[in-house]
Amino acid sequence: MYPRNQILKTTADFDNAILFSLKIEVWQDGRIIDYAGVIESHTNDSVTFMNESKFLKAVCEFKVR
Repeated sequence: MYPRNQILKTTADFDNAILFSLKIEVWQDGRIIDYAGVIESHTNDSVTFMNESKFLKAVCEFKVR
């Protein structure tokens, strides 16, 4: 559904990532900061992963692994 390195941008992208248990990487300033894995939940401001890591949407990019 989503190719490798596809950036999640919309609410639907994040919802689909949860629905399909996509593995996601977290990037900031052009560098990978975490191989966070599967998203547990998201809000307008943040993304929470199954490993309990939480990242802000305003400062991070979320890419399909």
